[in-house]
Order: sequence, then structure tokens, then C-alpha cells
Amino acid sequence: MAIVYRRPPDDVQHFSQELLHDGADCKISLLVLEPDDPPLRVGEADVPPGGAIMWFMFPGRSYEVGAVYDDQARFLGYYTNFVQPPQPETAVWHLTDLFLDVWQDPESAPRLLDEDELAEAAERGWVGSEDVARTRAEAAAVLRAARAGHWPPGVVSRNPLAAVPSLRFRRDAPGTFFANLVVGRLIAFGIYSLGAISVTSIAFSALSNALQPGAGLSSARIGWFAVIGVELVALLALALSGRLPATQRPRPEEALTERLLFLGTLVSGAAVLLYPDGRLWEAALAGLYSTLAVFLSIFAASRAIFDRRFPLLAVTGLGVCLVALLILLL
Repeated sequence: MAIVYRRPPDDVQHFSQELLHDGADCKISLLVLEPDDPPLRVGEADVPPGGAIMWFMFPGRSYEVGAVYDDQARFLGYYTNFVQPPQPETAVWHLTDLFLDVWQDPESAPRLLDEDELAEAAERGWVGSEDVARTRAEAAAVLRAARAGHWPPGVVSRNPLAAVPSLRFRRDAPGTFFANLVVGRLIAFGIYSLGAISVTSIAFSALSNALQPGAGLSSARIGWFAVIGVELVALLALALSGRLPATQRPRPEEALTERLLFLGTLVSGAAVLLYPDGRLWEAALAGLYSTLAVFLSIFAASRAIFDRRFPLLAVTGLGVCLVALLILLL
């Protein structure tokens, strides 16, 4: 995408940026300085060649936020740039600078920049009085929020430079991205649940007779069931909302694919055919096929919703799973 950046009265710059996320409320783009580019002054930092800026544009809002990094991917600071409210409806985005900026770096307090330039622009008539008043008020509000630790918006802090591979994954293969997101969180839920059940069971065994043979439905055993139930509900909510470790956004190099799950289904299917009456294999294969069926169902729904394509491999694999489960269980 192309950016035409105008700074009154007649300074115009052109930038080419990679669009990572095209949301209705926020658009995320990436600017990487080429090796032969001169250093770019952003706020109070000089971004060297090889450095990067992740820009967060908010359509209809009179500011954009840049997360600034050097050529070693070290974070330099946040740069809030006040502009005419953009309406990015085409491949070329036109931005008009309104001079004021707020700079936040990790080592000092947030600062308001270029007040003298806005005063000169107002005096010379380059910026209208209404824009001047609005920009000053909004910059003061942002500065107060930054000093209180409430700026930039959460979408900025949730998407650092390290998130670029995941953002590209979501942009280029949304169905596979969201399927991996849900599957990964379900796996994390299962792992955390096993740990929680184990710790709770050890505690109840040490402090009560809840797990002793013949205890029946005692108050201790009811308490054990209740605690585990609460833990499972809480862990499921935390996992699905991405608030547990290992439940963050998937990266393409770590992702499951529809094809990989389908091949796993076929390989497991050979085991069913080889050992159709083997009781030793029945429980293990039933659990495996049940898990694969859940994962393939998630892939099928995600690909159909986000990619708007018929998920042939996922649906076929799901059918194989259901047939295998019928053979195993009937």
C-alpha cells in the first residue's frame, strides 16, 4: 500500500508499507527502511536502515501510533502523530500532518513535541483554527494518558514487531490461523487441566479420605468434584480467551495444517484395519480419533467461515474419523 504524507504547506513524502491487518477500527502496517535509505527521524529517535516502524491507523481518529524499532529489532519508543482524520478507503492513503506529536521511550517521561511548529503553522494560516484547537486538546489528553500509563491503545502493545509473522499468517491464511488458535488453546486447556486435577487430587488425598476406596459420595469427595469442576471452568475460560501461557497467537512455522491432520487420520486408519478386534488398541485409537475429529471439525468450520472455501481434506478426514469410531465402538 502507498502512503502520501503531506506536511503543510507543501512538503509531500511518499512511503510504501506492508498492510498486515485491515480492520474496520484499526489498520496495522509495517514500514521497513531499506539498506540504502537514509535514517528516518521519528519522535526523538533516528531509525537506521534496516529499522522498522509498525504503524497503527485508526480510521476517523486524528492520530496514528507508531511503534519504533532499530535495525536489531530493539524497541525505541512509541510515537503518536496527530493528523487530519484519515479515511483509508483505497490502496493509496493520504495523511496530512498536524505537527504535534507525543513521544514515549522506555527511559524517560512522555513528551509533547513540535508545539512551536504548530504555532507557526497556525500563524501562517497553514492549519485552520478549529484543527489547531482540536489537535492541542487531543494531544494534551494523550499526554495525560501516557503519563498515567494508559497509552498507547491496547491493540498497539498487543502487536509488537515479534507479532509480524502471526499477523501475516492471519492475513494470508485466516482459516488455518483461527483453526490453530482454537486448537492450540484447547491443547493448552487439556495440559493445564491435567496439572490442576493432579495437584488438587494430591491435596485432597493428603487432607481427607475423598479418594480412598469405599469412601462413597462423602462430603470430601463432593468437595473434590466441586473444586475440580470450578478449576476446569476457569481454565477453559482463560485458555479460550488467550490468557494462559502457551495460548498466544500461532506462528506459521509451528502451525498444524488441514493436510497434516488428514494424513494423521489415514495413518491411524491403517491401525484400525490392521487391528480391528484388538482390545489393546481400542481405547487408545478411540481417544485418538475423537481428538482428530474435534480438530478436523474446527478446521472445517474455520476454513469454511474465513476462507469461504469447501474444506475438502478436513471434511474427508472427519468422515474417516467417524467411520473409524463406529468400527471401534460398535
